[in-house]
Amino acid sequence: MDNFYTRKDISNNTVEFTITIPKDSFEKSYKAALEQELSNTKVDGFRKGKVPTDLIEPEMKNTIKVQTFEKIFPMYLSTALQKENLSPIAPPTYKSFPDFSKDEDLVLVAEVPIMPEFKLGNMKKIKVKKEKIEVTEKEVSDAIENVFKGNKTKAKKMDDTWAKEIAKLMNIEDIKTLDDLKKYVKDLLEKQKGSYEQRRQEDDAFAQAIKLSGIEIPQAAIDYEAHEREHSFVHDMDHDDARVEKFLQANNITMEKMRELWQKDAKDALESDVFLKLYAKENSIKVDDKTLAEKIEVIKKGAPEGTDESIYENEEWREYVRRITEKEVAFKAFIEEVLGK
Repeated sequence: MDNFYTRKDISNNTVEFTITIPKDSFEKSYKAALEQELSNTKVDGFRKGKVPTDLIEPEMKNTIKVQTFEKIFPMYLSTALQKENLSPIAPPTYKSFPDFSKDEDLVLVAEVPIMPEFKLGNMKKIKVKKEKIEVTEKEVSDAIENVFKGNKTKAKKMDDTWAKEIAKLMNIEDIKTLDDLKKYVKDLLEKQKGSYEQRRQEDDAFAQAIKLSGIEIPQAAIDYEAHEREHSFVHDMDHDDARVEKFLQANNITMEKMRELWQKDAKDALESDVFLKLYAKENSIKVDDKTLAEKIEVIKKGAPEGTDESIYENEEWREYVRRITEKEVAFKAFIEEVLGK
């Protein structure tokens, strides 16, 4: 399978391949498919598998040729992509189709969407505004009042006795007075606000990094990923239109709005994936076998009872875990670089 294709770069995210399948190679695959079809065909007067070829080939010839082509063409295209070190981001678009009536090599032109190459931006240009974490007395009072209203206790008012009772009910230690409870609630609210603020800063930094790196995902990739999300949703609903409609009504959302959300989710996920891979590459971030083994042990401990443990030795699954872990390490390193520890 050497020299069976030519490559033409249409744009930074589209490559055109002209694939040629030699007629002898195709004819061999076609004959094998024809024999398989004959072995499964029943015709009155003949035993199964003993039907003469010339009896059914004329009416089945075109169908089997198309099926044969659809089976072997992806192998040719996949080989071409491997040779060119390219990874498609969506299914190819066929620009021409072979003429099966002619006794000649089969030629097909396909456009393959690929991810453009990006260059990591200057992370020092990222500027994130840090908001001061403050918890007001009113916020503390409102939170305690909500606890008082939401929990039945013997106490009739919010005082030291009630504070000790509610602390015991909620398994909070070292609460002896109402002031102790107020301090506990204030600390809790500060931690919550701190977590929200940290997430806001990380999201802001991440968005700036993507923009600085000029990462723009081709629409073909976004459409494909969004379609996969819709397909999974419909599959989860057992392809039952009534269940889908019931879900949409229960959540007060339309399918059009769902598709908008899938598009946004797909775009965000692809941008994140591309940036983290780029950041990991530029910063030589690798997950070695020792780190991978430690990660898999964590996964094992958290796995549901009855999980098939053979998955842990599956090389494809292990490489998937390695890639996910590599992105996690890259994200942590990125956050430390731009926001500090």
